[in-house]
Amino acid sequence: MDFTNSSLIIQRLENCSNDPLNNLDNIVNHLKRIIYATQSNLAETLGQESQFWIVTTKLWDWTSERLLKDELSVLPIISELVRLFRNIVAAVLENQNQALNQKWNEITEKILWYSMLKFDDNRFVPILRFGSQALSNVITGNVDAQEIIWSDFMNRTEPNDILSTLVNCEDCVVLTSVLVLVYNCIHENEFRSKTLIESHSGIRFLKLLLERADTLLEDESSQNFELMYALISRLIDFGFFPSLYDSLNHPSIQVPTRHQIILLKILDSGFFSSSLKINETSISLCTRIVKGFNSICPRVIYIMQQAENNSVVMENSHLLYTALVLFLQCIGKLSQEGDREMCECLFKEGIITSSISLLFQADKTLPRMTNATTLVTQTHQQASSDFKFVKRDIVKIIGNMAYENKIVQDEVRELGGIPLILNQCNIDDNNPYIREYAIFALRNLLINNPENQKLVEQLTPIETVQHPALQDVGIMTELGQDGKIKFSIDPSKNGRK
Repeated sequence: MDFTNSSLIIQRLENCSNDPLNNLDNIVNHLKRIIYATQSNLAETLGQESQFWIVTTKLWDWTSERLLKDELSVLPIISELVRLFRNIVAAVLENQNQALNQKWNEITEKILWYSMLKFDDNRFVPILRFGSQALSNVITGNVDAQEIIWSDFMNRTEPNDILSTLVNCEDCVVLTSVLVLVYNCIHENEFRSKTLIESHSGIRFLKLLLERADTLLEDESSQNFELMYALISRLIDFGFFPSLYDSLNHPSIQVPTRHQIILLKILDSGFFSSSLKINETSISLCTRIVKGFNSICPRVIYIMQQAENNSVVMENSHLLYTALVLFLQCIGKLSQEGDREMCECLFKEGIITSSISLLFQADKTLPRMTNATTLVTQTHQQASSDFKFVKRDIVKIIGNMAYENKIVQDEVRELGGIPLILNQCNIDDNNPYIREYAIFALRNLLINNPENQKLVEQLTPIETVQHPALQDVGIMTELGQDGKIKFSIDPSKNGRK
């Protein structure tokens, strides 16, 4: 399209619009020519034509009114109009303001609501894509528009909450557009980030976003997961993790909710993909994670005790286990940063006390499992499988915390943790590499600590524990008066199978 004749093409579009029912195809063709021009970097020139806005807005009003009355003959025009909206406002501030003044965004939103109801009709998919992209483009880089539009979005009731509706749309292109819209609004604005986690609209959006993220966790290379991770990371960077985590709580549920667990998964994923910056924000995050861990430890211990007594496990135990593993992994990452301030935060919040208490119960309830283990009761075997990796991760945290830290070393000794760590120096299929982590932890507990070294020197065996693999072949162990282990053979078993 030659824009020396821009007035001519706009005039032709206006002529057709005066009798739209008899000129549907002509209108579509004229709109396509204009859209082609916007793709040729002529959007700014077109936006300077006042008649353009008058004619197209009139067409918007006419077609949207008929579409909402189920007159689907106008669908081709609607599709081109939303595509034109998307293109004309992209990175052109004057056009964004003009479109907003003409209420194109409000018209588009009505069309999007209608299109969501018709999602199974493939004709509406392009409209949803173009429309959601247009809503994103119209405020991108426009600070004044973002303030107005964002305030409106964050004060919607559920039936009118367009952001939550779009983030729940199954189409990945629509999802990308709404994620870009929200990210652009909060990226450099702490206040708008705060409203996202404090408003009812914002929490609705975030819960749906987390549900979508959960389905994408196995494909972290996807663009939408990267956008979701970037969005959540921005909230964390602003120091809002504690508030966000708490806002996802449910008063009637005494364990972490599904949404809190997904948030922990994203946090855990981020910990293992990049190094953590130690600052006021990360210390705040550390505090909330340890408090979350401490809050579930009594419930976990109770479940283990129930399993030990062959009792029925409480409801939602799977959520509790998942949260426990995620907390332990996050704390493990925090404890291995080697930062003194971070370790002081972990210690101050009671991580050693909680960890030792949990490990004591786990050591009683969860037997070591190896290929040779055959005589463990089914209940204990199930409990051990249900709490895989827990003992290993606790030992890892204690080892990290004890590194060149005498306060932690002494605390572990005073809580009776050193014999407990010694007891983990065995192979356990449900806790891979626990023996290596236990040896590492003992090294860090003993080095430069005479009191701990003396305690280990004074430890003596008090009894032997029969190993199932040896029992199977008739070999029994006992502790002699000299403190040495002795073997005896059960003659009833000849060793043959």
